[in-house]
Amino acid sequence: MGLKNKKYENPGTFKIDPAKAAEYAKILRAVSKVKVAVVGDIVADEYITGSCERISREAPVLILRHEDSRVTPGGAGNAAANVAAIGARVYSIGVLGREREAAGVIGFFKKNRVESRYTVKSASYETCVKTRIMSGSLHTTLQQVIRIDRGGEKPVGDADARKLLDGFEKIVGTVDSVLISDYNCGLFGDYFCERLQRILKKEYSKRHIFVVVDSRHRLFDFKDAYVATPNESEAREASGIRISDRKSLIACGRALLEKTGDRSMLITRGSEGMAFFDEKGALHEIPITRRDEIADVTGAGDTVAAVLVSTLPLARKNPVLSVELANIASGVKVMKRGTAQVSVNEITREIERIENFQK
Repeated sequence: MGLKNKKYENPGTFKIDPAKAAEYAKILRAVSKVKVAVVGDIVADEYITGSCERISREAPVLILRHEDSRVTPGGAGNAAANVAAIGARVYSIGVLGREREAAGVIGFFKKNRVESRYTVKSASYETCVKTRIMSGSLHTTLQQVIRIDRGGEKPVGDADARKLLDGFEKIVGTVDSVLISDYNCGLFGDYFCERLQRILKKEYSKRHIFVVVDSRHRLFDFKDAYVATPNESEAREASGIRISDRKSLIACGRALLEKTGDRSMLITRGSEGMAFFDEKGALHEIPITRRDEIADVTGAGDTVAAVLVSTLPLARKNPVLSVELANIASGVKVMKRGTAQVSVNEITREIERIENFQK
């Protein structure tokens, strides 16, 4: 492959030719026909915003005047919401507690076309809640002052896990693709992973189904998926290979393919773009679409995984198209603050922006 052991160079500028734009449009028009199951750790992202009034006389801390509070789905919940936002039909398969924040997540699902009938509401589980305190003034943008995390430390009980998996088993035969979204919040214990793998293996024996794995620390517990989406640090942890040049990038990707048994591998690399290893092990390097205007990368990985799982069934002959659409959607997401969704219309406008920029 003409590899050189030198410092990695950015693959360049993301470009779209008319033929590719037509392929993107064809996929996006058909995405409403796709059915997706998102299995994973549902997080409640709480945002409390306030304006900074003064410094406290009691301690050297800011005093904020409360302006707004809202709860939005995070983790697997955000991934499911992103699937719905681009127009696919989605089932949320996860566990929530009975807290006010959990109710806020369910309310969001109902308003935004996320099917939650198979989301287990458990009296014994404490929802993982991430509370972000945001502040700004009339002439400044909101900034995160502090984040407070609670819940998500205790494992989901076997009874709740069994109920959730029973629900998943009912609908897995009806979906085109499955996203496994592991945020290390208690769902993916040994029992859950083992039975989930059995259900998927049974489905693999019947037909081709696209399974996307987005897992922080347990890539090897979900073998034989279509694609996994580790970021660079997760890829290093799983492979033991630090990416420093193109040679090590290829070694890392191929090591992950061998260890997981997955058909392909997508390593997200922040400002260095994406590295996609296809079913033949060939590397496709995809530059990011925006190098400025980046406001917040929170949830960008959810957006990438959601677009992949929604579009791969429509791009099966050329999965690079699906990866590129995920890359474009990620470029839209990072311009938004906090956990957010990217709509099919926003992706379409971003494609048009990139085309016009090239002229």
